[in-house]
Amino acid sequence: MPDSDAAELPTDRAFDLLGDATRRRTVAALRAADGAVALDDLVDDVVERVSDGTPGDVPSDRRERVAASLHHCHLPKLDDADVVAYDPTENRVAVTPDADELAPFLDAIETGVERVRRE
Repeated sequence: MPDSDAAELPTDRAFDLLGDATRRRTVAALRAADGAVALDDLVDDVVERVSDGTPGDVPSDRRERVAASLHHCHLPKLDDADVVAYDPTENRVAVTPDADELAPFLDAIETGVERVRRE
């Protein structure tokens, strides 16, 4: 008998993908974007979410580390999971409809993080 939830992202896989703060920020930024974005724009958005400020306030070496980690690690992992569509030759990335399956997990993690920060 086929599993009716076979097309859904398994819970363990969702938590693996969202277990890293940079990937959570990346997914959140892409879900808020209107279509595909340039890697540089995504880097700015992720850096802004990390620094709680503007990308201009972040040292350039920190921005370069975020860009490298997105390009070499996080975006390929999200792309392999079909959560994003990443074209490294064009340096463009877009969220896919499968990212919607991460929304409840992302919300739960962010709620937990906020609760811990308040305590």
